[in-house]
Amino acid sequence: MVDERHLVYFKELLEGNSEISFRAYLSNNEDSLRKQFSPARFARLKFKSIDEIIKILDEEKISYIINDQAIRNENYLATFHPDAWNEKGRLKEGFKDTIFNGIVHDFKTKGEDAVLTLHKYIEYPKNINNKKSIEKLEDIELFAETELCLGNKNLGLFLLKALASIERQFSDVDDIVLRAKEAVIKQQSSKGN
Repeated sequence: MVDERHLVYFKELLEGNSEISFRAYLSNNEDSLRKQFSPARFARLKFKSIDEIIKILDEEKISYIINDQAIRNENYLATFHPDAWNEKGRLKEGFKDTIFNGIVHDFKTKGEDAVLTLHKYIEYPKNINNKKSIEKLEDIELFAETELCLGNKNLGLFLLKALASIERQFSDVDDIVLRAKEAVIKQQSSKGN
């Protein structure tokens, strides 16, 4: 039988109600989790976290409602080296200031004028349709969504608005722009409620 505190955390994580990321939870509870599970299951929990957490909760017959955005945020944060995380498993402020050619730092110091740094970073408008720029856009989109949910909401909204303002490109860029527009609309409608 799995310790109840782990089950409560797993449920909170999937539903988007946890205060810390799974990586931080694992770091704080590794010994206990190792004792709870076989070596193979612990490895799956460590490296295929969300899938294994779902299996554990299902086996324990604990109901949950998956928050897709929380899972996206968790998966995004898991891509970073542990040195980039704070004690809650979120990105450290100093680390955030260094990514995307300093867009985060520029937002803090220049406000909305940081859009110029963003455009330069994604090579807008000249080379925005190349594979490298599209990957940068996708990364900024994930970062912005994570900030909106778990960090600096103003920064997340600024980045999503900046992405949403990109003109039609007739390429994969348009999908990113559309998702950013939807996220902005969703955020603004939730503020109205």
